[in-house]
Amino acid sequence: MKRLRYGLNRALFFVLLTASFTVQAEGPTGISFFKGSWKAVLNEARKQNKPIFVDIYTTWCGPCKQMARQAFPDAKVGEKFNANFISYQLDAERGEGVQIARKYTVTAYPTTLFVSADGDLIHRVVGYGGIEAMLTEADKAIAAAADPNPLSALEKHYASNKNNPAFVALYLTKRGQVGLPDPEALESYMQLVPDADWFSVENLTILSGNIGSTNSKAYDLLIQAIPKLGMDQDKMALARPIISGLQRAERKDYQKAIQKADERLLDAMLRNRRRLTAVVPIDGNVSADERESTYRRTFYLQTKDMDGYRKLAAQEGARLLAIPADSLKAKDELLLKRFQQQSAFMPDSAKQQAEFKQYAASMQNAETNRIATQLNSLAWDYYQHLSDQADLRQALAWSAKSLVYSRSGANLDTYAHLLSKLGHKAEAIKAQQEAIALVKAEGGDLDDYEKSLAEIRQR
Repeated sequence: MKRLRYGLNRALFFVLLTASFTVQAEGPTGISFFKGSWKAVLNEARKQNKPIFVDIYTTWCGPCKQMARQAFPDAKVGEKFNANFISYQLDAERGEGVQIARKYTVTAYPTTLFVSADGDLIHRVVGYGGIEAMLTEADKAIAAAADPNPLSALEKHYASNKNNPAFVALYLTKRGQVGLPDPEALESYMQLVPDADWFSVENLTILSGNIGSTNSKAYDLLIQAIPKLGMDQDKMALARPIISGLQRAERKDYQKAIQKADERLLDAMLRNRRRLTAVVPIDGNVSADERESTYRRTFYLQTKDMDGYRKLAAQEGARLLAIPADSLKAKDELLLKRFQQQSAFMPDSAKQQAEFKQYAASMQNAETNRIATQLNSLAWDYYQHLSDQADLRQALAWSAKSLVYSRSGANLDTYAHLLSKLGHKAEAIKAQQEAIALVKAEGGDLDDYEKSLAEIRQR
């Protein structure tokens, strides 16, 4: 079962739904998906002279489920997509989906790709923003497919034009638009452009779309740019892509540190990250120390430094257990009040959306639920990676506390797994049965929970 690790920054309409996942949406009122191999869909695209819309999902991805349930059966979506694209779906973790996701550097889900019949990437969208946003992105893809200077053509001529600033600017702009940054080309381009020109809208767009590392001049320039955005409407619109680019550079450096098992690289990334958080509060309600601890714990897990991980996890668990209940309640009330103030000016039509209502309900106990998620994540990591009885008992205590705060299906599932691993079979079965009942009542996907119950019974 895939788990959310250490919590997430919560965005207003980003809700991880647990409804059952229907991959296909067929019939005249929705999208008709082509069935067959990747080679076959490319051939079909050539026959019909259409680009391909590719939905890349995973079975555990909440927004993927939401898009499949809400957008794919929609009549307006079906009309536009069936007329303009060959539609296709791939599970990023199964079959050809693994290779295709790697080829197009897909790292988040859902990712929507618009691809030519030759396999060239035309347009990319990460996440799901609702039906209207999906239709808008489809229009962008249609326009990109008709572009007389597609990225694939520019790539063929890059070598002979790499000293031409206008050509390279166009090349990098299009690389950024499709989510295929070229940090090396960006470094070359920066040699061609005077420093005085770096804070133009065009060049900030190029920087944010192609930055490759926090240890780069591009990172420095983008951080400098944020306070300069001011009230200029064109520049203000760049705030989100600039921050997205900076965070992408952060993730790249983090993965490099993990791949090389080099804590010095991690330290350098975190130092640079502090420069960003000093300019813009990207961590929401999470403190800088807590976020850095999360990075280090995950680093130790990924590099199999269990002593380093255990030390930090024990410190974090002790901190979470020591938080007074009154403090959590006060924070819940503060966050709820802030949410109510922020949403007061939203139109009533938006407030009637199911996603908004679900998010509003979650804000009743936002901080309490966040701490419960943190405790559950620590407990689950111990279950997965440690086998010492003392460690498992410690994890069970964290899991039990998470249930005090939030008796959810996911938290009960962790508790049941730990009980089972500690040899308490009857209690584990009872906890897992309760988890299944809760998830069923919420209309959630029961497959993983029922599979786990069967495994617990067999032990």
